Amino acid sequence: MTTSLKRFAGKVAIVSGGADGMGAACVRQLASEQARVFVLDVKHEMATALAQELSDNGADVTALKADVMDESELRTAIANAIELGGGVDTLINVAGGSASGLVSEIDLGVWDRLYKLNLRSTLTACQCVIPAMRDGGGGSIVTMSSISGLRGDPDWAAYNAMKAAILNMTQSLAWEEGQYGIRVNAICPGPVASERMLATISDAHVAEYAHAIALGRLGKAEELAQAILFLASDQASFVTGTSLVADGGLTASTAQPTSWAKLPRKPAKPI
Repeated sequence: MTTSLKRFAGKVAIVSGGADGMGAACVRQLASEQARVFVLDVKHEMATALAQELSDNGADVTALKADVMDESELRTAIANAIELGGGVDTLINVAGGSASGLVSEIDLGVWDRLYKLNLRSTLTACQCVIPAMRDGGGGSIVTMSSISGLRGDPDWAAYNAMKAAILNMTQSLAWEEGQYGIRVNAICPGPVASERMLATISDAHVAEYAHAIALGRLGKAEELAQAILFLASDQASFVTGTSLVADGGLTASTAQPTSWAKLPRKPAKPI
């Protein structure tokens, strides 16, 4: 899904975790809207292939290797992007990950890993771009939270905690940086039919998700990219410190067994 908009013409955008999934969808849309895009990802070969494909079609896309869990490497990659781009207008933090584990049993090493992968990497990336955005007169940051940052999920407390912390940090940043013309917002996706997700869950599990979602299907990476880029664009010029839920209506229900669970439903829609 692409649009004919040119909201990012002449702007410099950095996308962490941009090699595949929602990140790659953001990169493709940014490129189609004439942004200069820097793709940061630990999957450097994949990021390079994406950058080459888009560049061959006339876009200005550069891949830079960055493991977001390596603070030095992440800071260096963002500094290089800012230097090459002559500044930065947009930062989209997509990189992150999840892991399950009961609160009473989870290994603290897993907790620490999710902290570094999700929360600390987001904080670090924001710290890196804010001085350049201030110097440039403003900018836009979109952080990656989740509907799991809004509610509790049994067996996923560590992931939920990191995503909830990102929401609160986003609000703090919006207040701190608003005076400099920097907007900071969060996206809260629901289940998205990424290659990674579909490779790890069964068709029956996909159908269960679809039954719980008002629209009757999982989301698509391109749909999430559209929501993310709205927040990043000047179309959202008076939007800051907010979280946009894009979950097909999953959290619109309380999930009580007397409600949607007994509602007659059509068969799940194809992804």
